[in-house]
Amino acid sequence: MLLHEQGNPDKIQVWIIDDNNNFCLVLAANLNKSSSVACQKYYHSCKAAINDLETESSPPGVILLDIKMSAMNGLDAIAPIKKLSPATNIIMLTSYDLDENIRTAMKRGASGYLLKSSSPDDIVRAIESVQSGGVPLDPLITRKMMESFVGWDDEENIYNLSPREKEVLKLVTQGLNNTEISQKLYISRFTVQTHVKNIFYKLDIHDRQKLVVKALKNRLV
Repeated sequence: MLLHEQGNPDKIQVWIIDDNNNFCLVLAANLNKSSSVACQKYYHSCKAAINDLETESSPPGVILLDIKMSAMNGLDAIAPIKKLSPATNIIMLTSYDLDENIRTAMKRGASGYLLKSSSPDDIVRAIESVQSGGVPLDPLITRKMMESFVGWDDEENIYNLSPREKEVLKLVTQGLNNTEISQKLYISRFTVQTHVKNIFYKLDIHDRQKLVVKALKNRLV
């Protein structure tokens, strides 16, 4: 459903895909109170959103995508959405925190994963973070993922990460972007970029989302 004819170009444009009409209305209203985010459209089916995306001249910066949908679920919608609009970041927003769903979503190209119980302010911060290169994950989900990997062989030392690289990696898995990490560690943004580049090289990863998955999988944080 179209909420505004034209979004404010100074705000991050967001679409919601969720089959719960009341949830969409409430979330959209809260997002539109933000100074940085504007929710222009919401959809009750993945196919309807994908059809619109095929002809959309100005695709959204972020899509909030539910998993449990009729006809086509959110996990199956990730690939076609990313194919039509590679620059659009997808944040899974769901009531479910199943480990396999999280891993599948991130592998298919989702940029973050939040629970529907997240506050509107947390969702806005996640949208801002993902647009700045962060990988927002709900703290409960992050902890659950780490717990699910108990029993895996501990590979902490095989990548030879320095103490500072481990600090940076930990903050990356918490969803912070390079600017936020530099402020947190009181180092320059350039230094953070160098550390992230080195971490990518050592872990043989070239994608921030995949880096988070691998770091949690191997208990590097």
